[in-house]
Amino acid sequence: MRHFKYITLNIFLSFILILIIFFLFKSGIIKNYIVGGPIKDFFIDFKNGFIGYLECYKLDLNFEVIQKIKGEVCPPLEYGKLILLMPYNQSLKLFYLNYLPYITIILFVFTAIFLLNPKNKLEYFIVTLVILNPSTLLQIERFNNDIFIFFILIIIALNRIYIFNWLLFYYCVLFKLYPIVSGSFIFIENKNRSAVFLLILVAFLGVVSLYFLLNGYFSFLSDIKSGNISKPGYWHLFTLNTIPKVLKYFGLNYIYCLIFVYLAFFYMTYKVYISQKINSLINNQDFFTFRWRLFLLGGNILLFCFIFFSNYTNREIFLILLIPQFLFLNIKKNKFSSLIIYFLIFRYLFLFIYGPSNVIGSTYYIDDKRYFSYVFLTATFVKGLLDFLLMALIGSILIKINYLVLKRFILKLKF
Repeated sequence: MRHFKYITLNIFLSFILILIIFFLFKSGIIKNYIVGGPIKDFFIDFKNGFIGYLECYKLDLNFEVIQKIKGEVCPPLEYGKLILLMPYNQSLKLFYLNYLPYITIILFVFTAIFLLNPKNKLEYFIVTLVILNPSTLLQIERFNNDIFIFFILIIIALNRIYIFNWLLFYYCVLFKLYPIVSGSFIFIENKNRSAVFLLILVAFLGVVSLYFLLNGYFSFLSDIKSGNISKPGYWHLFTLNTIPKVLKYFGLNYIYCLIFVYLAFFYMTYKVYISQKINSLINNQDFFTFRWRLFLLGGNILLFCFIFFSNYTNREIFLILLIPQFLFLNIKKNKFSSLIIYFLIFRYLFLFIYGPSNVIGSTYYIDDKRYFSYVFLTATFVKGLLDFLLMALIGSILIKINYLVLKRFILKLKF
């Protein structure tokens, strides 16, 4: 009876949040006060990326990318060639543009709520913040393809048909490359898997990865080296570079600030890593569970992207995959997990200040020269500091888990 009650409440909350999101779209609030941007259209990442690529590019018989119309100005291809194999015609374009985004939004809300599975007032509050915060709304409004990676990672964590998981994993890798860092999930798929088989699997996946990397499959890697890939600038940032960017605006040397912040981040991550709090968090934990697999899949991507790329805040969607494990440990009265939960709540609440500060009066002009407002710069600095602290905590947990999982594999291989 109690289980049925929670299911009913989750369904009811899902519909309420879906209606709120659609209201934000219809009223223009999501664009005018939360997301902003020079383009007033919705789902721009999907339209300019996915649709734009399919309309502009195709693969020839040698699996090389060519333009459909020579001389046409095409957006840089920022995905793997696999995207060009997606079915596309005018009828499908109508479905992709007018139906797929809204179906996906509904599916996302239901998935997030049932994934977090709230059972008390605090957890319902967290779920509401997770879905309605400006970072998640940015993902929904721009409809970046990260949302599909999000769904696939959940399937991988849940599914017990392992070969299907490996195919899904490589689909993600060939689609956007960065999910390759979540490949350590194979070490906690099956507790009874032999070390020799696991070694063969790792070697096989490694060789396949190297093949695609060395044979020009990811054409956008050259664009990254040349700096032709679009970057978020100062707006909606989720990166370790946030604080140096703000300090650079006030005249400080960007490189020196960058070095200092990176060294401070790695030092703090190390100090938390060796602390007793981490041991109390993961002591006697069974990593072969759905929640820990989800934690490792989402966390590795989140940490890797945070350190090595300048990301828009929509990439914070992967943070949702870590929350079920924190909530579970919170129920078990783990103090460190409870601290992280309350820190997440504070950070999500702050996003309701940070998001609008990116849109409302963030810039002004004097003699045709652009200046940033102090409210925007202060909010951006605080956001960068909160991200710094959060990812140092999460990073220390991830490093410890990856180390223990790898250590278990090596010991099993020896004996």
